Amino acid sequence: MPDEPDPVGEPEAWTPLSERRVYDGYVRVRTDRYRLPDGGESDWDVIEIPDTVTVIAMTRDDRVVLFDQYRVGPRRVLGELPGGLIDPGEDAVAAGIRELREETGYLPAATFDAGAEWAAANVTRRRHTIVAAGCELVGEPEWGEHEHGRVRTIAAADLMRHLATGEISDGGTALRALHVFVRATLDDDVLRALQQRVRSLLAAPGPLEPPSPDAIDGFWRDAATLPPADLRPALDRALAPRPADDPIALYERASLHDYLGEEAAAVPLYRAALAAGLSGERVPAARIQLASSLRNVGDPSGAIAVLKDFPPDDPLAPAAQAFLALALLDDGKPAPALRTALHALAPTLPAYGRAVSSYADDVRAPRRIRAISVALVVKDGHVLAEEYPETARHGAFLRAPGGGIEVGESAADAMRRELREELGIEVEDVRRVAVTENIFDRAGASGHEIVSVFAVRSAALDALPLDAHLPVLDGDTRVGWHRLDGLDRDLPFHPAEAGDLARAVADGSL
Repeated sequence: MPDEPDPVGEPEAWTPLSERRVYDGYVRVRTDRYRLPDGGESDWDVIEIPDTVTVIAMTRDDRVVLFDQYRVGPRRVLGELPGGLIDPGEDAVAAGIRELREETGYLPAATFDAGAEWAAANVTRRRHTIVAAGCELVGEPEWGEHEHGRVRTIAAADLMRHLATGEISDGGTALRALHVFVRATLDDDVLRALQQRVRSLLAAPGPLEPPSPDAIDGFWRDAATLPPADLRPALDRALAPRPADDPIALYERASLHDYLGEEAAAVPLYRAALAAGLSGERVPAARIQLASSLRNVGDPSGAIAVLKDFPPDDPLAPAAQAFLALALLDDGKPAPALRTALHALAPTLPAYGRAVSSYADDVRAPRRIRAISVALVVKDGHVLAEEYPETARHGAFLRAPGGGIEVGESAADAMRRELREELGIEVEDVRRVAVTENIFDRAGASGHEIVSVFAVRSAALDALPLDAHLPVLDGDTRVGWHRLDGLDRDLPFHPAEAGDLARAVADGSL
């Protein structure tokens, strides 16, 4: 046998001689000249990029949070783990938590710092990774100016397959971090529980073929082919691993009720799913489906309240706007309904989109006489009023709470319904004190209303402090107490004669 070569000693360090900046942009490139151990000299290009952090975010319901976004290198959308640049002076864990919240809306219950690795041999970047356990959705993403994407989750069982696809820029970094994580000594119970789960994922036998369809996805794929009587047992089988109060199980059962035309049964399940911490792409879908169900059971105001703050950057935002337009129409607000529908349509038009959007802002309700009911709620020299702020079209004003009377509905019942929809309260005493006529012209918009005015008593409103405000549930305004002696002096109080009537109710003359 030939002699084995002598062991090679530690390589000698190169001696830096000079550096020269050659590019300064999002990344910076410099050329370094080195003297090599053999005496020769050589130039090397070095890419300077700030350190980054990647977050392996696992939810309480055994899913992994992803952020799909377009990447200019591959020129395609990649299903990425959340993460980003570490700010100067920022700790890697703090940066990871911040990036997770900004990109996805999730926050963790506990974190583990899995260390860092060099991005490449000629790159200054260190790529840090943290493992985030017990993640929960706490709000909407807070994307930067040029940041767009989609937040979604995948089953934890599919994580290794996803990392192995190569369709992710930090798959190797994540695998290194997971191996560090499973070998760590941990004190936190949440992290220890996740550590056991990750160990099982890393040890799972079998090839890393593409993920098989989720059982729930399979149910919905086959739903159209199943007899209605077989749908509930089939969904029960798909949801078998999940407890009854699991947010995904609640959401899927609500969806099946919707599918079967049982909207009244779907509504409480949608609400329960959202309250239980439903996460990922199911949240916007649940809001839309809840709103649709509310509208179908005769509660368009409730539907409006669910959809009014829908994030405009969500991929389902156009659908949400369509359902909002339907709810507004059913709620007797045809002009806002048409404006909403046109604004949703405008971005899809290959031409004239800007014109349609501009004209949508000018849509006004058709000229007609409208029957409405309003409430006069007085307390200690004050009256409860809905507050409308100043806009480009009109100055600030106050209005007695209330709204339109629907066909077949008495004025008193309309009053009770409006206070329930707007403020979420029930009233004990509704007494008609007048019927007035309100003819107005504000900012070029004219109106004609026949107004049933009611003196209203409510224990809930009596308990409301004079300095408190309540949000209007189906709108963007709020209500609060205003001094009777300041009505129409400080701000106009509508409808006409409402101020005088409120003072008469307060002094007992009416």
